[in-house]
Amino acid sequence: MLTGEVGCGKTTIIRALVDFLDPDKYQLHVLSNPALQPVDLIKAILLGLGGNASNNSKTVLLDRLHQLLVQNAENGYSTILAIDEAHVIDNCATLDELRMLLNIQSDDEFLITLVLLGQPPLLKKISELQPLKERISIKFNLEPLDTQNTLNYVLHRLKWAGATRDIFVDEAIGALYDFTKGLPLRINNLCDRCLLIGLMRQVDIVDSSIVQDAIEDLES
Repeated sequence: MLTGEVGCGKTTIIRALVDFLDPDKYQLHVLSNPALQPVDLIKAILLGLGGNASNNSKTVLLDRLHQLLVQNAENGYSTILAIDEAHVIDNCATLDELRMLLNIQSDDEFLITLVLLGQPPLLKKISELQPLKERISIKFNLEPLDTQNTLNYVLHRLKWAGATRDIFVDEAIGALYDFTKGLPLRINNLCDRCLLIGLMRQVDIVDSSIVQDAIEDLES
């Protein structure tokens, strides 16, 4: 289970995982809209994994899902299901259905790995469902970046965009951090606005005054 505030990079991490895993060994599906009733959740999972969801019988759907997971394992694939925005699930029955998925296993291995991603309210919801809480073996809360890593992040993004020199002065990074509190999404938005203002003013560097103007622009 990976938790964190809005914009801290949870979805980016799961996308990086998709790119990192060998597609010849892993089948990973990301479900991004999990606020569903239990049967609809099973259908969404089946469809995402390439199965047939044309039935309203929960028993039939679960049997199809079980067969699909067994087939994946026999073909040498590990199946991973990532539930993004899991904090929006209000139905306890839906959360319990996710727990029941973890009971699908062969004689010697689990047939599906579940990854939950969500904002901090997910922690409370999971804490109230002891059977599911006990099945989660790894929990991590993604904290915002500190000042140094905010600088590193900005330099990294600029490098990948093709920058060959420093653009943000130190004072600008300080002002940027004070506003964004180290949240990558807010850093992205503010830096984009700073670069746009810098382009419009035809300047070579972004200083703290440009950052302040960009903040005012974003807040207006």
